[in-house]
Amino acid sequence: MVDKAAFENSFGFVLVKSDKERYVVKCQDKRCEWKLRAAKVLNTRFCFSIRTHHKMHTCSRASQSTVKKRKGTPDLVACLLHGDYPGSMETPNPGTIQKLVQTRFGVKISYSTALRGKNRHAYDLRGDPGESYKKLYCYLHMLEKVNEGTKTSVKLDEAGKFMYLFIALGATIEGFQCMRKVITVDATHLKNGYRGVLVFASAQDPNRHNYPLAFGVLDSENNDSWNWFFELLKSVIPDSSELVFMTDRNESLINAVAYVYPRAHHGYCVWHLSQNVKDHAFNVNKGVVSFYFREMSRHYTVAAFEAAYSSFEARFPSAAAYLVKTTNNRKETWARVHFPGVRYNLDTSNCVESLNSTFRPARRYALIPMLDAIIAQISKWFNEHRKEAAAGSEAHKLVPLVENLMHDMWKEAEKLHATELNSFELLYDVVAKKSDGTADPESKNYSVDLIRKSCSCRVFDFEKIPCVHALAAFMEFNTSNVDSSRYPMQLIELVSHYYLIEVWQLAYWRTIFLVPHESEWKVPEDVKAKKIIPLQPIPKKGRKRTKRLFGPGEYRRPRTANKRRKRQGIVWGA
Repeated sequence: MVDKAAFENSFGFVLVKSDKERYVVKCQDKRCEWKLRAAKVLNTRFCFSIRTHHKMHTCSRASQSTVKKRKGTPDLVACLLHGDYPGSMETPNPGTIQKLVQTRFGVKISYSTALRGKNRHAYDLRGDPGESYKKLYCYLHMLEKVNEGTKTSVKLDEAGKFMYLFIALGATIEGFQCMRKVITVDATHLKNGYRGVLVFASAQDPNRHNYPLAFGVLDSENNDSWNWFFELLKSVIPDSSELVFMTDRNESLINAVAYVYPRAHHGYCVWHLSQNVKDHAFNVNKGVVSFYFREMSRHYTVAAFEAAYSSFEARFPSAAAYLVKTTNNRKETWARVHFPGVRYNLDTSNCVESLNSTFRPARRYALIPMLDAIIAQISKWFNEHRKEAAAGSEAHKLVPLVENLMHDMWKEAEKLHATELNSFELLYDVVAKKSDGTADPESKNYSVDLIRKSCSCRVFDFEKIPCVHALAAFMEFNTSNVDSSRYPMQLIELVSHYYLIEVWQLAYWRTIFLVPHESEWKVPEDVKAKKIIPLQPIPKKGRKRTKRLFGPGEYRRPRTANKRRKRQGIVWGA
């Protein structure tokens, strides 16, 4: 900081004393009275207070100009980037940084200095990987302390080296009771120079926002790591027949879900499966194959699905053969009509794929900075969605997504003709209307059961939201009973309680707190005594480069056939 201020104000200084207790600098002119002295604050690790500061320089500018100027350092460049690009790994190239430093401080630096400063900035953001592992137990203790109900766990190998990490925040565990019981799980590789994958288990709230439930770090995707992760997930989210897992077709992941959650249902991501199926179709547009497969998997009735499946087999026989082979002919893993559980409108793992994309920069950080970035983002989402859930009108009882859907379908429902079949069981027959308002006998009719919340189109049954036919029956019920003593039916009675705005608000009522600065940690001695041996960074493959890369306009002249002639080196192009 002093170095940056010196360059900005064009004065030099000399370092008199710098240790863990004191920091003293003074003007480089011995006759000048400018001086700064700082001392460490008692009972702290990183806090210093300024004890003496003579603000005014008594030396002249002439004397400053005759003294040898200090050179720009990588620390100066890193300090500049910290201020201009706080928390960002993406910074300008070294050439631009050279110009930026000269414009800001009036100092010329070399290309290598700019590059080292750029790397120092990134290193400061990522943190020291070794220190992250050493402080991990203390960090997790503070995380559990500031967020009540948080579940954390670390597993080491026999040598004491880090293997697995699991974190489930207390706020998300409690809020999951208000979520639809569909969990998507996926893993993505870390980019910090160490082996391992970052794992997310996430739900989706009724307004289609990501709702991360748990996350962790594993050494790789194998049977042992996935079993360990799901065993800990089971400790906060017990096994239930209502649970549904949506994942890709990683073999270890499939085995772990079946072993740890035997009562839960497991479906494959339709998007991932469509990308594999289309690669086994030949002499056709692969994008068309992928589209037809996704449309086929999303049919609501068995008759429509079987017709689409037969057409798919006839048009793309090789893709259909691969589909049967890769899924062991288990249509219930990907087809909506055959799926045994309730997965609502969720049939992909895009929820966690978007999390992987969101935290792509954080995957380059050391362990603790990466955890800080993830928790900070989840806390930000909680705050935004909490305000969004509370901002709605009191007249609205459903989440905005469903409220808008009902509004769009209402005008279509008014065009349908509903006939009451049983006034006690609330059974209705719904068909299209003619221009005179009577039923059209040539149109297809649909049977609606308002008590069981079912319709023959099956949309009502699967998504737990009234379809357009159910809305028409609902209108007919309230219209025919307007003068009777029967209690009028409310629309929210036909919607799953997970879509109620008051339930949505309960999911975000708790606050997620960030772990305070290390100087404020209060950790028991037994936790401090726990040690973790850091992993060894993975060396880059291939031989280390010893020669520089060619610059613009340079090329290497090919070797000539005359061996007596000296080999030509790098030359400048014309």
